[in-house]
Amino acid sequence: MKSWLVYSLARIGIFAVLLAVFLVIRLPWPVATIGAALVGLLISYIALPKLRWQVATSFAERRRGPDHDEDTDFEDDFVDAEDSAAPSVDPARSAEPGVVERPASPRADA
Repeated sequence: MKSWLVYSLARIGIFAVLLAVFLVIRLPWPVATIGAALVGLLISYIALPKLRWQVATSFAERRRGPDHDEDTDFEDDFVDAEDSAAPSVDPARSAEPGVVERPASPRADA
């Protein structure tokens, strides 16, 4: 089972047990909920370091991303080769000789 799922279920279980205990001793539900959350946080921090480390490690590995495979490297090289082989067009030199383009004049009604 995935470590993040086990860790989450353990934290939810700790919270639920604490909430039930606090409600059984007749604390008001807002106080019981906040108390269960805070005490559950402390208990999970102390009691679940191995699971927390596994979750952090799996998130770090996922964030690092997959390594490149040969197919991706081949496609990248192919696209780079096509880009370098494409002719470059210089607009100033590709115009007809002797034709001078004039800049557009501003309109009087604008």
